[in-house]
Amino acid sequence: MRPVVRSSFVEVLGLRIYVREAGAGEPVLLLHGLGVSGRYFVPLASVLAARRQVIVPDLPGWGRSERPSRPLGLGGAADVLGELLRRRGRGAVSIVANSFGCQVALMLAQRRPELVGPLTLVGPTVDPRYRSWSVHAARLALDTLREPPALWRILFADYARMGSRRLAATAQAALEDRPEDRVASIRQPILVVRGERDAICTSQWAAECASRAQRGSFRPVAKAAHAAHFSHPLVVARLVESFLEEGPDRLGELNG
Repeated sequence: MRPVVRSSFVEVLGLRIYVREAGAGEPVLLLHGLGVSGRYFVPLASVLAARRQVIVPDLPGWGRSERPSRPLGLGGAADVLGELLRRRGRGAVSIVANSFGCQVALMLAQRRPELVGPLTLVGPTVDPRYRSWSVHAARLALDTLREPPALWRILFADYARMGSRRLAATAQAALEDRPEDRVASIRQPILVVRGERDAICTSQWAAECASRAQRGSFRPVAKAAHAAHFSHPLVVARLVESFLEEGPDRLGELNG
């Protein structure tokens, strides 16, 4: 039976945040990328919820959450996410993030390490070798063609909801961020997951991101693009469960 996904609005730092939840047990938070809402994490959430409590927020300005007067940027998004976790009082919570969400998760882990457990970074951005708008726009267009058509409908609707100005301002903040420096300061174990057809996160950067971490590992997902958690939720769920429960040694056995 597919777990029931519950949804509600909660107020965090004066903003109404839309949160999806499913399952019970040890919590894991799923954090979306740039422009898109937590809706594209529902396939992975449904698998993980068989054994865990899954929390899927829309950051302020994304999806169904309240839009602040100005884009929050990385720091503001990390502050809201940290307050959401602090108020739940569950201690350090594991985070599975995608794309820009990886940058937010790393910033939160650096600022509030007591709130953050092991990190799974799916297609982390930004590759330090490719910071220009033109390169990222071209890579995004190519990657979209490699994703399942079901994801296109979510992407286009969520991009339109966020709006071009807010999307552009947040993208600029992402390009200016330096996750390659931040990841080395993180004490939490980090698993980097990359779809082998990902046009946005290069294999070189994914491997480098894992190697820069104090306790990092890297695993590819065959036939997947940037949103491996959407197109291959069973594979990503097995990787996440192995990482959280048994450590990185068996990850290679489960990646198939």
